[in-house]
Amino acid sequence: MHMWIWPWNPFATPRSSRWCRDPAPDRRFVTDAFRAAQPGRYRHARKLPAILAASALGLAAPVGLSQTYPGKPVRLVVPFAAGGTTDVVARLLSQKFAERLEQPVIVENRPGGDTIIGAEAVAKAAPDGHTILLTTSSTIAILPHTRKQLPYDPFKSFVHVAQIAYIQFVLAVNPSVPAASVAELIALARSQPGRLTYARGSESGHITAEMFKAATGTDIVHVQYKGSALATTDLLSGHVDMMFTAIAGVVPYFTAKRLKPLAVSGERRSPALPDVPTLSEAGVKDFEASSLWGISAPAATPVFAVKKLNEEIGAVLQMPDIVEKMLAQGAEPRHGTPEQFTALLRADWEKQRGVLQRIGFKAE
Repeated sequence: MHMWIWPWNPFATPRSSRWCRDPAPDRRFVTDAFRAAQPGRYRHARKLPAILAASALGLAAPVGLSQTYPGKPVRLVVPFAAGGTTDVVARLLSQKFAERLEQPVIVENRPGGDTIIGAEAVAKAAPDGHTILLTTSSTIAILPHTRKQLPYDPFKSFVHVAQIAYIQFVLAVNPSVPAASVAELIALARSQPGRLTYARGSESGHITAEMFKAATGTDIVHVQYKGSALATTDLLSGHVDMMFTAIAGVVPYFTAKRLKPLAVSGERRSPALPDVPTLSEAGVKDFEASSLWGISAPAATPVFAVKKLNEEIGAVLQMPDIVEKMLAQGAEPRHGTPEQFTALLRADWEKQRGVLQRIGFKAE
């Protein structure tokens, strides 16, 4: 007796036997000759074990990569000049971060273009978790409204990994300026329109200064710099009169009496400068300006890399010595999930758009 076998092929397109050109396959013996005569019907079936094995390897690949990440040094791009406030904080965190990751974390300064150059470099980097950006509100929330064109999208080009700090600004004035308070500075600026100058060391500091001018009805001329370090140098030498800058990095100059802190821009006084009033306390009603600092990576960075980076950043920010050093420089440590950081940046994006519209700022 012969056994009849239906040559079922799971990869073949079903066909009604009524419309088949050949006789129905159940009327044939399935022999080697028959298989050779109809290779298309069986070639995929022969590859099925290989296909299933490849699929299994594909599913296992992310697990293997997550266990070995990071597999090489991590590059932390700081879009500001060396020696500035962001650079100080980046280098402070990178040492402990490297210990946690068990890989070197290399701080790479890429200043220029109000952070655009550094941000673009990271946006176009390989999304493997080995290139990350020290993000500020300037890059994500302000530049999209002050520039007509950007080489990146603030939310589509990046995955925002974790917040690292809340930053408020201090109004730092050269001692040669005859004003010991915000009220005296406003009176001086109003009496000499266009005579006083302020250094523009960052986009956030620039917008804060413009907010101050609009709120006080003063005419103060801005002088642009490539970073806060260069701006601070000229402020110390008296080439410019004042600057809104992040507190980190200028506290030593206040202690040495080389600069005067007149006010801070946040809702509350800074732990680093508890004796310095907020601008609201100093008479500029309802004034508030701040910046979010964090870590971002190129879009499409694997979830396991984002998770690892977020967890290790959180661990570093809980270290007592890191907290103490950051607070001493005016950087208040903050941390949360990638989703929380992204939501904060989106809210800041909306806030900055409203601020710029109110002060009449035109995109360049």
